[in-house]
Amino acid sequence: MWLPRLCCFAPLFVLLACSSPVLAQAAAPPMEADMIHPAPKIEWESIAELPARPGFGKAEGLAGVFAGAQGDVFMIAGGTNYAGQLFSEGARRAWWADIYVLQRRYTADQKTIYEWLPAGAELPRNLAYGASANTPDGVLCIGGAEVNQVSDACFLMKWNTEAKKVEFEDYPKLPKPLACASAVRIGSIVYVMGGTSQMPAGGATNTFLALDLSKKGDEKNFLWKALPAWDGPGRIFPIAAASLENGVESIYLCGGRDPGNAPDFLTDLHKYNPVKKDWAILGDIVDPQGHPSSVMAAPAFHVPPHHLVIVSGTDQELVQMMEHNTRKLEAVDAVEELARERYNKLLLENYPGYTRAVMAYDAEVGEWSSIGNFPGKACLTTPSVNWDGAIVVPGGETGPGKRSPLIWQATVRKKAAVVEE
Repeated sequence: MWLPRLCCFAPLFVLLACSSPVLAQAAAPPMEADMIHPAPKIEWESIAELPARPGFGKAEGLAGVFAGAQGDVFMIAGGTNYAGQLFSEGARRAWWADIYVLQRRYTADQKTIYEWLPAGAELPRNLAYGASANTPDGVLCIGGAEVNQVSDACFLMKWNTEAKKVEFEDYPKLPKPLACASAVRIGSIVYVMGGTSQMPAGGATNTFLALDLSKKGDEKNFLWKALPAWDGPGRIFPIAAASLENGVESIYLCGGRDPGNAPDFLTDLHKYNPVKKDWAILGDIVDPQGHPSSVMAAPAFHVPPHHLVIVSGTDQELVQMMEHNTRKLEAVDAVEELARERYNKLLLENYPGYTRAVMAYDAEVGEWSSIGNFPGKACLTTPSVNWDGAIVVPGGETGPGKRSPLIWQATVRKKAAVVEE
């Protein structure tokens, strides 16, 4: 995602733990040290494409959307793109309030068919870069921004099956405006982490909030509560997801960006235990070569029993070089300024896209590993949603100013198992 002086690129990483399966060699129960955890097998497919907006010749993708599933419908709302114009030519971001509803149905021979339905509504204003979380009653949309204004509003976006339209329900406001944050739900509690309260050029925060959905109807207790934050920098677009370790579903928080500070691109990995209500530092995100790796704005999800999955990444050095070249320097004369503009335009036009590498974190043994590549153009600044066991990634940013209209679905064909080494 491209946000001037805030987060120019939002890297997308898929993280999955990967080991080669080895057959058991002894009948006795294996010791913990003798166990390995082969990664699950995940298959990707494109299940739909966003319909073209009226007045535009082709479908355009969106970044920074709210997204979630309710029964047999998948809802996508808000977001930004460049309205058919080129970012490299100086186009400005367009912000949207549109809602898209993708219905899933089955044929007599159990084949799945996806089709777009009229939403019958739109967001109350143009919003993007908020956080969202699936709940039993609909999609909880949290904060977000509209151009230069950050929102503290939260609302439930839900599908009325009888009326066949999207409806809204107000939820408790955040203690402060928040955009570019991440959200995770464990049981009845929705957690929100990181983000910024000002756009553009806002500083990253170490915000950590919780809303207990079971307190709905209780005016005194149905509200966002501040919790002690992790021991580390504030961050925008952090990676956050739940995973299982020692029978406890914990929150894993990693990466993101802390603009204006050093380090800027973050590599640290943290775990929050909701039972003990404490944080632990687990080290760094590690790439296949064993080097600390920064990740931000990546779709992340949990693959049972204990794998944290994230998808793609970005070239930190290329991002920093492009940001440096776009700075206005007093010592630069008109000739050099024009040369810089031309050079950056070439970089934008030929940007190779975000890395398609797929990796995984095994929360049980604390190891990262690579499991392959994303099948298409890797997408950033987009959520991942568990839709009845399948993981849906609704398009997103594929490069500076570029969006994908494709709706991707990941299906776990083989779950990880613990076997003796």
